[in-house]
Amino acid sequence: MPAFSYIPSLMAALSEVSDPRQPRGVRHPFAGILALALLGMICRIHEFAALERWAASHWRLLRRPLGFTRGRPPHPTTLSRTLAKFSLEEFQAAFSRWLQTILADQDVLVVAADGKTCRQGRGADGDPVQMLNVFVQDLKACLGQWPLEGDKSTEPEMLKSHLSELFERYPALRLVTGDALYAQRNLAELILESGHDYLFQIKANQPDTLDAAKTCFAEADDATADAKTIEKKGAKQKLVFFGSTWTTPITSVSGWVLPVAACCCESTAGRAPRKAERRAKRGTSSRASTRPRSRPASC
Repeated sequence: MPAFSYIPSLMAALSEVSDPRQPRGVRHPFAGILALALLGMICRIHEFAALERWAASHWRLLRRPLGFTRGRPPHPTTLSRTLAKFSLEEFQAAFSRWLQTILADQDVLVVAADGKTCRQGRGADGDPVQMLNVFVQDLKACLGQWPLEGDKSTEPEMLKSHLSELFERYPALRLVTGDALYAQRNLAELILESGHDYLFQIKANQPDTLDAAKTCFAEADDATADAKTIEKKGAKQKLVFFGSTWTTPITSVSGWVLPVAACCCESTAGRAPRKAERRAKRGTSSRASTRPRSRPASC
């Protein structure tokens, strides 16, 4: 579906956000200003002056769909004063309702939970804010984003506190994926109890979990896996397990419970960078080994 077809529903959702301005002297619609700021963030525009220049360059396309009636976009001062007062909670709720209408025709959603550093936001100490993101890779949409209270290790706890909210808002959400940090028993049990599935990575630095996985996979049928992993370029060698997670649990000697179905495991080794390969080849070639050393320049 074309992107412009989603604009009417987006404007209808943003119109539900309360306008913090006084009615007297209002020249631009509040929903249009919110939509313009949202488009600017998508285009990685960090300053209001740059947003005004960008909007002026595309004003012929933006003016009517966003509800503006004037011949020029809002001044940077107008944008700054307006966006400094609106309710962020109301905006997040309206944006979530709009996403629900967009995802209404989706049968199954698979989301990836991961912590990222926010480049455009800084805390009171001036450091970048660490955020937990729940991302739908197929649709390239973020269903949830919350600031972390502490370091990266708090990501699983933050995800647990918002699981029920995600499952309630998006009924099509079926599978939650994550890296080795999320391979925790209490989080996995919470996902299964809610009637959903999980797919978490396991590394060798988690010996108890790895032992439980090996015990479970040792008795698994040799069948095609229901999921697979794609290694990043240049990744180090590691053991990767993957499979579905909704059949009868198997208890290992370490006490972990890992329900698995069709699954498989493999050892993957990342290829050395091409530049390193070329340097090694040049260093061991016959020409390089027999090349005479350059003489120092005479004084």
